[in-house]
Amino acid sequence: SSSSSSSVSVCLNNSDMFASLTKRCVTSVSQTRRVLSLSRPVGSEFLKAVDTYFNEAAALTHHHKQLLEDIKAVDTTLSFQFVIEKDALDDNGDKVFQSIVGYRAQHSHHRLPCKGGIRFSEMVNEDEVKALASLMTWKCAVVDVPFGGAKGGVVIDPRKFSKAELEKITRTYAMRLIHHKFIGPGIDVPAPDMGTGAQEMAWIVDTFRQFNPEEVSGQGAVTGKPLEMGGIKGRVEATGLGVYYGIEALCEHEDVMAGLGLAPGLEGKSVQGFGNVGYYAAKYFQEKGGCKVVAIAEYDGYVYNPEGINVEKLKEFQLESGSILNYPAAESVKGGAESKKALELECDILIPAAMEEQLTEDNAACVKAKIIGEAANGPTTPSADNILNTKGAIIVPDLYLNAGGVVVSYFEWLKNLSNVRFGRINKRYEASRGKAILQILESANIPVDPKLAETITAGADEQDLAHSGLLDTMRSSLKQMFAKQADLEAKTSGTVSLRVAAFVLAIDKVAQVRDAKGLIMST
Repeated sequence: SSSSSSSVSVCLNNSDMFASLTKRCVTSVSQTRRVLSLSRPVGSEFLKAVDTYFNEAAALTHHHKQLLEDIKAVDTTLSFQFVIEKDALDDNGDKVFQSIVGYRAQHSHHRLPCKGGIRFSEMVNEDEVKALASLMTWKCAVVDVPFGGAKGGVVIDPRKFSKAELEKITRTYAMRLIHHKFIGPGIDVPAPDMGTGAQEMAWIVDTFRQFNPEEVSGQGAVTGKPLEMGGIKGRVEATGLGVYYGIEALCEHEDVMAGLGLAPGLEGKSVQGFGNVGYYAAKYFQEKGGCKVVAIAEYDGYVYNPEGINVEKLKEFQLESGSILNYPAAESVKGGAESKKALELECDILIPAAMEEQLTEDNAACVKAKIIGEAANGPTTPSADNILNTKGAIIVPDLYLNAGGVVVSYFEWLKNLSNVRFGRINKRYEASRGKAILQILESANIPVDPKLAETITAGADEQDLAHSGLLDTMRSSLKQMFAKQADLEAKTSGTVSLRVAAFVLAIDKVAQVRDAKGLIMST
C-alpha cells in the first residue's frame, strides 16, 4: 500500500550556549596512529560503534589490512586540565577555583586542515571526541570536503557558568590549542557543537588573532563565527537544511519509495524535534516540503499532535515560556525519560537529532518509521541498526545527512582565505544580466510571472550561494552513495545498507589520498 503522508521525528537537546584564564595546566598529547589493537576502555560504546561500522565496510574493500587499520586509528589526541577563578566567593568570603578538563582529537591528517566542532558537556570524554573526530573524517570524505576529521570538548555544563566564566574557559581552551599548534586555518579549524555557538567561536578566533596577528587569513582558524567576525550567511541553519535536502533527494527516488510503500516526494509528511538542527529541519520540512510536523522533542519532554504542529508558533511559545511543554495546540508529555518515547511515535520519517545512541536494541523494534534520517552524530547503535535494517527501514546515515554544517563551514573557510564575501564581486553583474534577459522576453511579448521575474533579476547573495552549494553537495553525494550501494550489491549478491555504502565510499576516498601521497611523508 502507499501513503501520501509521512512523519519525521527529531530529538534534540536545546542546551543554552555560553562560553572561559588559567592558573595551572596539565597537558597530554598522545600519538595513536598505526596502533593495531582494537581493545578499548570500558564505557567507550560510541567509539566501538564507529569502529564496528568501519570494520563492516572495510571488509567490502580491497585495501591492504595495514592501511585500513592505519586510517581507522585516531592520529593525535590532546588532553589537558586548567583551573579558573569563579565569579562568586564562597560562604567564608574566599575565592573559588574550579578545575576544567579539555580535549581535542585529530583523527586524520591525510588532508589538512583538520575540521570538527567543540562541545561543552558534562558527558564529554576522550573516547567520545575520538569517535566524533573519526566520523568527521568519513563525513568530509563522503561530501567531498577536503578536510581531515577532528573534534574537541570541554567537560562542563555551560548552564552552570556565568558568561564571564565561560569566556575564561573558552579563551583558555583556545590558548592550549594554540600552544600545541592544534588550531589554525591550515592546521585544525574548530566550529560550534553541542553547548557552543557563535559567541564561543568569536572568543576563540579573537584569541587566535591575538597570538597570530601576522596571519592574514587568521579568521579562517574557526568557522561558525558571527557575521561581523567573518562568519557566513547560511551557517546557522546549514545542518538542518542539509537534513532537509538529503531526505528530499531520497524521497524523489520512486523505486526506493515504492519499496517502502510510500508515495514519492515530501508532500504531507511530518517532522519532530527542536534545538538548532531540529528546529530548522522541522521548519524546512514544513515550509518547503509541505510536511506535517507531528511531534517535537526536547530534553524535558515532547509535544505531539497527529494533525500537525505549527513550527513557528511553537518556537514563539518556547521563546516566551522557556519550554515547548504546555503548548496549547499539542499534547505535552513531560519528563526527560519520556523524550525518547517520541522516537516510537507513528510516523513515516524519523529524524533523531540529539545525542549519540538514541536508537538502541531496547527501542529499535518499536520504531514505526520507514525512513530514519540521522541528523545527530551516532544516534543509532549497531544492534539497533541491524534491527531496523531487518525490518526493511532505510537509515540515511549521519556521515552524510548531517554534513550540512561542515559543508557550509567549508564555504566560510574559503571566504576567510580570500577575505571577500561571496556575491560581493558578481551580484550586481548577475542582476543586470537578468534584467537584460527579462527585457528581451518582454519585447517579445512573452509573459513572465512576477515572482519569476524577481528571481531572474536578483543577483545571488552570500546566503543564496551557500544554500545552492549545499543543495548541490547533498544531491551529488547521495548519487555517489547510491552508485556505490548498487556496485557493492552487484559484487556481493546481497543487500548493502546506505550506511555501509557511505563508509566504503569514504574509506576509498581517504585510501586513495594516502596511496597518492605515498608512505615516506604520509601522516
